[in-house]
Amino acid sequence: MGPAAAIREKDQSERPANATDPSPASPAHTSNPTRAGFLPVCMEHVPPSAWHGLDIFTKTHNPHGTEEIFTHFCGRQTRFSQHARDHLAESGVKFVYIPIAQQDVFRRQTEAGLLELIGQAGLAASIKAMIVYQTSVALVDEVLTDPDLSAMSPRLENVSRAVATLVLNDPTAFSHLFAAAHHDFYTAAHMVNVATGMVPLAYALGHHDPDVLSDICQAGLLHDIGKTYLPSELLNQSRPLTRSDWEQIKRHAELGAQYLSESEGIHPLCPTVALEHHERMDGSGYPHGLSGDEIHPVSRICAVVDSFDAMTSRRPFKTGAMSIVEATALILNETPAHYDGAVVRAWLGLVHATQPQDGDSSAHTRRESERFRIDCPARLHVLEKDGESWRQRPALQITAFNISQGGLGILSPKPIAPAQRARVHLLGESSLKRSFNCIAVRCRETADGWFEVGIQCEPVEDDLPHD
Repeated sequence: MGPAAAIREKDQSERPANATDPSPASPAHTSNPTRAGFLPVCMEHVPPSAWHGLDIFTKTHNPHGTEEIFTHFCGRQTRFSQHARDHLAESGVKFVYIPIAQQDVFRRQTEAGLLELIGQAGLAASIKAMIVYQTSVALVDEVLTDPDLSAMSPRLENVSRAVATLVLNDPTAFSHLFAAAHHDFYTAAHMVNVATGMVPLAYALGHHDPDVLSDICQAGLLHDIGKTYLPSELLNQSRPLTRSDWEQIKRHAELGAQYLSESEGIHPLCPTVALEHHERMDGSGYPHGLSGDEIHPVSRICAVVDSFDAMTSRRPFKTGAMSIVEATALILNETPAHYDGAVVRAWLGLVHATQPQDGDSSAHTRRESERFRIDCPARLHVLEKDGESWRQRPALQITAFNISQGGLGILSPKPIAPAQRARVHLLGESSLKRSFNCIAVRCRETADGWFEVGIQCEPVEDDLPHD
């Protein structure tokens, strides 16, 4: 499931009266699941136990109109079995729907089911890593928008334990977590990338105690939480950062450490790593210019993974991301001045093992547009040329289910023809609340009557797009 913050504050008036107690005899009719009070959930990456006690709906076209019909597939007392999931998948159904009122239960059950899922012998390691990764991103996104971190500490511990267990149980875990990682400019994805890199790196450096690895994971998940105190426009702007911008951004280390030290249930390692992950071995880092052994060993681990992920990720103020080869070369060049040599050697060994060994340097780059899964309500306006200007058609209520720096994946109640220009407004909170000028590049109808549309887009700068 994508970021909970994107829909948590949805207007209660938009939920149907039966959202918390749906009846199979009364299917909901609407052109948008979120407006009807439903959350679309991709069946592929959800632990079986996450569905317990939930109402599951499917969606079909209304043959007598343009609205959609949400039909009760199974109720809280009926187990949503693997057989039922397989049957729907074989029929081409990718998404099912749960009442928005039940999303908190669903989210917590997804997190609680991670250890059970990791122990499943017949499940591919890549799928386990994907589910753990996506669940971690959803939780961290919620952490970034919820001020009550103390209340979330048990959930952070549970997810951190799952990452540690995955690494301890499977020597190939890093390669699968590395493949699952998203490398766009979202803070939540970056924090999870760092955490899921720190745990295998700590293991490679000799930390094999599950409690220690779990604590290290939690420190990684929270290392950049101080960025919640910075203006979102500062973090998401597309122009190059000024010296003043950088001075503001550098404050996140101390702000995050202070916040974590004041939060109950958070391991003491977390504020230490938040404070020190930008310190450098020669004392040139910030905020306190620590050097050598003055820097905590786990902070030194975080420094390497954090720098590598920042180098290879696409950011709004960067023209492009470094390739893996370029990033590793730069880190090596800055060792031992900036980074701990033992940590760097272990990290490069892990990264090297994930890369093709055929001598093709082009294989050592990330995909042009890594996708970050979301479940975010949105509006789409098809644009038509009217003389020298553009005219917007009435809005379609859509759901965005993934996002990258170069585009969006959306679910639309109507087809959007390839090459059609459009304007999309994401209605989520925090970093997801933004608008784009778009061009549709593909459109296909799913078995449940929804249109899955891929669109290339860029942030809105003018009132309407120009040729």
